[in-house]
Amino acid sequence: MKYVALSEIGNVRTNNEDYYLIFKSNNDNFSIFLVADGMGGHNAGEVASSLACKYVLEYLLINLKRFNEIAKEVIKEAYSYANQKITELQVENPLWFGMGTTLAGVFLLKGKVIISNVGDSRVYLINAEKIMQITEDHSLVYEMYKDGKITKEEIYTHPQKNIITRAIGVDKEIEIDIYELTQEELGERWCILLCTDGLTNMVPESYIKEVFVKSTFEKVGEVLINKALENGGVDNITVLYFTA
Repeated sequence: MKYVALSEIGNVRTNNEDYYLIFKSNNDNFSIFLVADGMGGHNAGEVASSLACKYVLEYLLINLKRFNEIAKEVIKEAYSYANQKITELQVENPLWFGMGTTLAGVFLLKGKVIISNVGDSRVYLINAEKIMQITEDHSLVYEMYKDGKITKEEIYTHPQKNIITRAIGVDKEIEIDIYELTQEELGERWCILLCTDGLTNMVPESYIKEVFVKSTFEKVGEVLINKALENGGVDNITVLYFTA
């Protein structure tokens, strides 16, 4: 397995509220890839994004036997656990009140590719034929797009593009989207990309696909981040991609 992860503060922000986590088991039985985009004042966004990733990993490792048996259910439980812990932290520390985070994850387990998502950080499948967004954004503009009120291109320029409808740490209960990709769906020469909206708001999907086709695997992340910076870089930018 090959993977690359990069995170950049951007041209405007004074701190990086994005976070990523990669975990591979010693026996290569499973791998975990997480990307989070935090929000909240007083550095609370940084706290939320990093803790969400760490709490999910913590829960999965504590419940490893069940994770191996009923992965999707345990992943949902892990997200709920992270949500509960971050909600409780806001009560204990008023400076962190109002913090929250997106959380996109990919879990490789026994030949399965399981994907989870809360918020508007994305997971893409890129192969020899296409680039395909696997996750659905939990955002106001994505709902407008699904309702046919705006085009997909208008998502990226709409004045309300930053309003998300789901996040870890905001409500007591959290709804998690879970997907699974088959080997047939992965296709030939596949790669999976997790990224925050600091990339997708700045760089079109067509360009992302082009970079994966034309650049070396190791250089893809650098090229994408440089393009996001060139196009404005108004947010933190995180890319994590891997292939078998």
